[in-house]
Amino acid sequence: MKKLAILMSVVMLVAFTAGVSLAAKKAAKVEVLTGEVVKFDAKKGNLVIKINGKNLTLKAEPQMLAGITLGEKVTIEKSGKTLKSIKPAEVPAAAEVPAATEAPAEEETPKTE
Repeated sequence: MKKLAILMSVVMLVAFTAGVSLAAKKAAKVEVLTGEVVKFDAKKGNLVIKINGKNLTLKAEPQMLAGITLGEKVTIEKSGKTLKSIKPAEVPAAAEVPAATEAPAEEETPKTE
C-alpha cells in the first residue's frame, strides 16, 4: 500500500510540474504590433486597433487607456487578447533634405570691340 501511495504521489508531481511548465510557455508569448486606434472604451477596458487593414479587439486595464485618442498611431504589446502595454508609435524622423544651393553666377566677360 505504501508503494502505491508513493507511486501516485510521484505521478501527480510530474503531471503538476508539466502542466505548470506548459502554462508558463503559453503565457510568455508577447507580440509587439503597431497600428491605429479605431475605438476604445476606457471604462470597460476595451480597445480596437487597426493593423494591416484588420481590426484587432483587446482587453486592457482601464488606466492603460488614459490619454489615448482616436486615430492615434500606437505601438502595443499583447499576449493573446490582452493588452500588456501601449505607447505612441515612434514616427521616423523626416529625411533631411539638403538646402537648395544656387549655382555661382557666371562672370560676364566684357566685350571688346
